[in-house]
Parts: sequence; C-alpha cells; structure tokens
Amino acid sequence: MSRIKEIVLVLWQFPQLILGLIFKLVLSIKYNVIKTEKYEISYYSVKGWKNGISLSPYFIFLDDDYYSNVTIKHESGHAQQSKRLGIFYLIIVGLPSISGNIFDRLFHKKWEPKKRMLWYYNLPWEKWADKLGGVRR
Repeated sequence: MSRIKEIVLVLWQFPQLILGLIFKLVLSIKYNVIKTEKYEISYYSVKGWKNGISLSPYFIFLDDDYYSNVTIKHESGHAQQSKRLGIFYLIIVGLPSISGNIFDRLFHKKWEPKKRMLWYYNLPWEKWADKLGGVRR
C-alpha cells in the first residue's frame, strides 16, 4: 500500500484509532499474532473480556481464553467495516453493537445461549461483519 493511501486510511478511521489507542494504553494487554494458511491477524489480548472488539484493523481486542476462529473472522469483518465506513464506523456499527450486547445481557439472561447468539448475530451490523469475515452461522 502506498504511503499516501496509508495516511488517508488512518485519517479516515481516526475516531476508532484514537479509541483503540486509549484502550491499549489503559488496559493491561499483550500483543499477539495468529497465522494460519488463510490469514494473519494481529490483536491485543485482554483477559476476562469473554468478547472481542474491533476498533479498526490496527486495534482488535480478544480474550485469549475465549476466542475461536469464528470470533477472529467476525472481528476481522468488523475491521473491514471500519475501513469502509471510516469516521462513521463508531456510529453505524460500534454503538449499535455495544447497545445490542448490553441489551442482550440485561434482557435475555434467561434465554439459552444458542438463542442469545442467534438473536445477537442476526442484528444487521453483526450479520454484515460475519459476511465480510466469511463466517457461516
């Protein structure tokens, strides 16, 4: 990628990059790279999250004890959304994703895990991340 394209991409994703940098500085995390035949993903490990969060391709946060190939692909899909949506990513994907997660934790406690996952990953922004990441649920 040319230097100018890189600079434009960083500026285009600036809000989530700043938020990712804040997460990185505040949390006690380590940097990891997963390499497979099909892809390579760099991420920051956050113990105890039991979730993943993507704040651009540069700042993906995963719990080492929780992630799976599906989680990695899904978060990679969110990273692609970040590149496409740029400064609008946090509004179009980030806030709805966090809101859906909180809603699920508050109001679906009695649901079986499979039903909760179906509900959450059928939300439009999550379904799109799955599609971009190549996840089939």
